[in-house]
Amino acid sequence: MEDETILIMLVQQYASKYGITFSSKFLDDPDKKSQLVSLIQQALAGKRGPVTDDDLI
Repeated sequence: MEDETILIMLVQQYASKYGITFSSKFLDDPDKKSQLVSLIQQALAGKRGPVTDDDLI
């Protein structure tokens, strides 16, 4: 499975649980994208709450 496909699936799962709570511009920055994926995974696992722009700045 392609990385982008996995990312889309993660974001869709996250959005269905929390709505979108962060700016999509962070998906264009490779470093921020990696951090965002990690934070989304933590949120989906119940280890943290929703991801916000403040978490990525």
